[in-house]
Amino acid sequence: MALNATKRRNLFLPLFASLLLLLSGNIAYSQFVPISLNQRIEKSTTILEGKVISQTSYWDETKTHIYTSNLVEVYKLFKGDLDSNKVEIITIGGMIGDRIERVTNMLTLNIGDTGVFTAIPNSVELTTKAKLVKFKTYAGIQGFIKYNLENGSAADLFNEYKHIGPDLYQKIMTQTKLTIKIVQKAPFKIL
Repeated sequence: MALNATKRRNLFLPLFASLLLLLSGNIAYSQFVPISLNQRIEKSTTILEGKVISQTSYWDETKTHIYTSNLVEVYKLFKGDLDSNKVEIITIGGMIGDRIERVTNMLTLNIGDTGVFTAIPNSVELTTKAKLVKFKTYAGIQGFIKYNLENGSAADLFNEYKHIGPDLYQKIMTQTKLTIKIVQKAPFKIL
């Protein structure tokens, strides 16, 4: 039994659309190029350990994009200098009123997220409530190494660190050739 052109097209279109979606997902994921921890350490102006304690979203000055100011309480400083025990880590995306902007494959933080930030100065002009130093992560989503405080491990997009102290702290200190500066006592213990 032969299929006419319309029936063949009706059978082919869903298959083609599914294949296209499948391929586009793989292409988007494959656009991530792993940035080594050594490169992140070298290129960062500031490396800090901290916890996100609050978030507020703001429009940029041209009201084109929404950014989120993540207020981070700083516990340790591995590289750089700070005049405060808090900083703002700026991420693209957020919610203001009924407007939401989500940017896939970019760093999104949550209140309570704790870990190491490899940071550089934020270049987007924002007028935020807090008058603190504003950073963004170097290497975007790869610039945050999130702690799992239950088992004492940490992970970023491509790497796992079984033990925060010997596996992560030590790698950072070996490369920076600096000792850790305690900014304030952390409310947790590293196993």
